[in-house]
Amino acid sequence: MKDNTNILTIVTWAILLSSISVLLNDMREFDFNQFKEFQNWAKTANKETPWFTSKNAIEWSYYAISAGLFFMRGYLIYGISYFLSILKEIEKEYYFTDKNINSFKRIGNIFITYTISVLVFRFLLVSINKSSFHFLSELKNEFVFLIPAGLAFYILAEVFSRAKKTQEENDLTI
Repeated sequence: MKDNTNILTIVTWAILLSSISVLLNDMREFDFNQFKEFQNWAKTANKETPWFTSKNAIEWSYYAISAGLFFMRGYLIYGISYFLSILKEIEKEYYFTDKNINSFKRIGNIFITYTISVLVFRFLLVSINKSSFHFLSELKNEFVFLIPAGLAFYILAEVFSRAKKTQEENDLTI
């Protein structure tokens, strides 16, 4: 069992490090000069005109939503890191612990929150950018797996919770 746990730990670390490198590369390629332009506009803007209808407000919205997408990807990576704590507990042969149960719930919560948030952010980007957004094609990409995976982790948490109760009852009868 220890060999399998070590292999899973190495695979989890590889996934985490590759995900972090992809996120950092995407952030590096993002046009952060847009924020400087917004600051310059804010200094020289006409205070009489409504801000919400200006071109800079639309650009600022795009910047804020893109930053939100970067944050959500980091949040997903954070959720994947909970696998490491589960693997550590399993390596110690502590299967039905509160820590594992809470980790499964957190992973499920993060997966579902990520999916819903990213769909909302992408919908907002479409309304601002006039780019293409096809709900069904977005669901087919990465999202088709994350919501069922999140629900599966909630189910695993419940199964582990019931197994813990059964184990505690069995320990008391011996």
